[in-house]
Amino acid sequence: RDDRPEALAGVTIDECSPFSRYKEIKESKIPFYVVGGWLDGSARSSINMFTHAVKGNGSRLLIGPWTHGGVQHAGLGPKQNSEYSSFHKVMKIGRSKLVAEVVKFFLSLGNDPPSSSEDAAITYFTMNAPEMIPNWRHIHSWPPDYLQDSVLYINADQSGLRHSLDGDSADTRAAIEFEAVKGRPRKGNSRFHTMIFVGDLLKYKLKKHKDHVLVDSKPLDCHLEITGTPYLDIWISSSDADADIIVYLENFDPMTGSVNYVTEGVFRARHRKAYDTSDCSGHYKASQSPDVPFWHTFDEKDAEPLTPKKPTRIMFEMMPTSYCFQKGSCLRLALSGCDDAHYLHKAEDNRVITLVSSPEHKSCIHLPNKVYR
Repeated sequence: RDDRPEALAGVTIDECSPFSRYKEIKESKIPFYVVGGWLDGSARSSINMFTHAVKGNGSRLLIGPWTHGGVQHAGLGPKQNSEYSSFHKVMKIGRSKLVAEVVKFFLSLGNDPPSSSEDAAITYFTMNAPEMIPNWRHIHSWPPDYLQDSVLYINADQSGLRHSLDGDSADTRAAIEFEAVKGRPRKGNSRFHTMIFVGDLLKYKLKKHKDHVLVDSKPLDCHLEITGTPYLDIWISSSDADADIIVYLENFDPMTGSVNYVTEGVFRARHRKAYDTSDCSGHYKASQSPDVPFWHTFDEKDAEPLTPKKPTRIMFEMMPTSYCFQKGSCLRLALSGCDDAHYLHKAEDNRVITLVSSPEHKSCIHLPNKVYR
């Protein structure tokens, strides 16, 4: 984070990022209409900007089921039918309800002074929700106050071949191994692909990724809404001094075998030093997710190599989302040590990563959720 690469003309990423000016933005009291998409890289930064920089001065936050630039309505769910959004259609038909809302907000600023009221300041969309659950929600602060934090433990049998997501941790020790294998092609169009090639519709083909280690929950007996930032608290070891961990949260239908992407997280183990949110200050605070209880500096001074083959605790967050797993479906974690189609890796040849599960090393995922029966 504090490197000075030539590509940035010798400045750090913080020095050229607006979040490091969050205090000046807050003191300006300028109302913002912050718009992001769950399938863009903007959802996390939009939430952080609203929470830390512009909340309370008449600003609004809108997060929809969109890809980069709001071009596509991402149809995450059993059929995964993405389509061009009304943001995109305005260029073709000359009108859009969403664009009209943004224009309405800015026109209102010329008529009345900004309101300090936070009533319904945030509007967001829940993907794959059944009819009993509203797609669009209007709330006053983030994270939503109707959520609870639930923990699912990553367990395995003694053979290490059968893995499961359970409400309780196992009382035996098991190890889940996966390799960092480069060069395996990724099928379909990912969220990162559509950030560059905005005209290509989002389409994940997750069953084609044979190098993933899969960990499934039991079929749900209820609808389960996940809204906010899931995060991992896991123990891993590596055959060398570092490890890149990529974890995908997916929706698996055991009846049809279909697999649908929900969100993902990626983390380099050397940056694992974590601080409590109460210790977060300065410009770091503006990049702190409001619904995660820890943070990392990603600075060189905090980077620490792994001791090969020694279990080490690592906590990291996934990209925020709002998605409903419907009754009968399973939550799936897919773990990998490499995704060189989207990330730059420095993996040693034949690196083997082991996720450890035991009474002393409880590996789990935290899910901000609401249950509907």
